[in-house]
Amino acid sequence: MTQSFLLTTIDQASGGMAVTVHHRRGPLSARALFDPTSVRPRLALLPVPDGPVVVRDVLRARRPAARARAVIRLFIDYYRDRVAWMALLVTSVLLCYVGGLVMFWFHAEALGEGGPAISWYAHWMLDSTFGFLALTPALFLIMPLAAWAASAAATVVPRLTSWCYTVVAGVAFAFVTIPGPIAHNLLVGRGTWVANRVTDVIGNPAATLPPAHHYPVLADLTQQLGFGVPVYVALVAFSLPLVRLAVRPGYALATLRYDPNVDAVADRA
Repeated sequence: MTQSFLLTTIDQASGGMAVTVHHRRGPLSARALFDPTSVRPRLALLPVPDGPVVVRDVLRARRPAARARAVIRLFIDYYRDRVAWMALLVTSVLLCYVGGLVMFWFHAEALGEGGPAISWYAHWMLDSTFGFLALTPALFLIMPLAAWAASAAATVVPRLTSWCYTVVAGVAFAFVTIPGPIAHNLLVGRGTWVANRVTDVIGNPAATLPPAHHYPVLADLTQQLGFGVPVYVALVAFSLPLVRLAVRPGYALATLRYDPNVDAVADRA
């Protein structure tokens, strides 16, 4: 999303200039985040006056209905570009399956919470697929909001765009997963209908399982958030260049092979 202005009046007096502007938000663009090389800013140049420049910023209060329409428009503008859908798919797979593998190790192995009588990779795929189906809709909402926050940060410090998106999306996703342990235990955990059917098909229902360690609900949720924040922030940080590479593989590879000395020699010639 870009920040643009509507120039309404220009008054020149005594060599100075008085400018009245209105804020106008441009459409939220997924391509500006995931394909920044294709976005070119448009600049409007004004003659430099001899005296001081006075800028009057006009802000109009929005009604609640207008704010609601603006939020809906934000999501429509973001998902209008197919890049946004590809970014959603890549990010969701990365967070739910790679992140799910890390969280599987944390809960099943490090905390000793155990699982059904199936192999570890079947257990991981079961939990991660459940997470993919449950968390992709949440990520559908998180990514445009994180992109909006990143675009707002870019108006202050442009180089913080990627970092702001990474932190906002990763932390927000971690907070959404806080009820994950409870939902897991109720739906796909040991002893549930789904876990028993999977065990009948690909596991060993007669196997003797080691006792699982049970934690208080508050401790379970706190552990999920504390371990999830760095994991998901790191994975979102990895997903950003991954999506950019998928969008423009030729440009990304050319950037990796770029030698600045070649241009320097050409300029001297």
